[in-house]
Amino acid sequence: MTRIRVLPWHVFLGLYTYGLAVATAETGLLEKLTFLQTKGAVQKRCTESMIVNGMGLGLALLSGMVIYAAVLPKHQTPYSKTIYSSNKLHS
Repeated sequence: MTRIRVLPWHVFLGLYTYGLAVATAETGLLEKLTFLQTKGAVQKRCTESMIVNGMGLGLALLSGMVIYAAVLPKHQTPYSKTIYSSNKLHS
């Protein structure tokens, strides 16, 4: 019974942590590109800027697909629908 009660929190905290990691990566890409543009090492419309922006967009799209797949009911495990009581498995 405890596993069933904890599962939604486990999923939520896992996805929350994943979202924070993606936000950190996106912020790091933006910060690096901003510093390079401030120093004049990279222009605003150059190949490096397009690559970093493409990586950021790709990361955002990939993370969106991962989160969508994680919360999609069709792909959930059958363990989320079982009930445990007194060491016996009941569906």
